[in-house]
Amino acid sequence: MNKQQLTIDVTKDQKYYLNNQQLDLDALEPALKAKIVGLTDPTAVLRFDKSLTIEDLVNVLQIGADLKIKMVLATQPSANK
Repeated sequence: MNKQQLTIDVTKDQKYYLNNQQLDLDALEPALKAKIVGLTDPTAVLRFDKSLTIEDLVNVLQIGADLKIKMVLATQPSANK
């Protein structure tokens, strides 16, 4: 089995990064598609700035769903713990 974890970062100014490579939103899907060729059960860790909208998040999650990539939303620990 070939497994590799991908990372997708979206900054507060809506800059998209796939494994630290900056992309436009329109380029994200083809870049992800190329990265998952030959992978078994591809997984992407999504780091999303909290100031972005739910619609922004859904746009990225939809790309993952279309490509059958498991998306895991990374969160920061609460400062109140």
